[in-house]
Amino acid sequence: MAKKNTNKSKVYFSDKYVCKFISEEWLTSKDTSARKYGKIYGVNYHVIEKIQQENGYNIPLSTLSTICFNHGIKLSDFFKLVEKKYGEFLNDSYEYK
Repeated sequence: MAKKNTNKSKVYFSDKYVCKFISEEWLTSKDTSARKYGKIYGVNYHVIEKIQQENGYNIPLSTLSTICFNHGIKLSDFFKLVEKKYGEFLNDSYEYK
């Protein structure tokens, strides 16, 4: 039986680039705190902090839907934007970090 690596976790590329898009395109003001962004997008500030991490996080679809709703964009349009910007990196793969 293979030994499970307990020190590292899987980082799915799809999650990483969804979070990266939100960070780079929507969370751009250095003057706005995670708490303020949380209120703007209807999520807890901890979610904003996780999104801003280097590798993002495993963002639930319900959370992404809430963020998109509060940004005024449909989920389908959001995914089109992410694919347009990061399409060459998006696949079902993951890496251990």
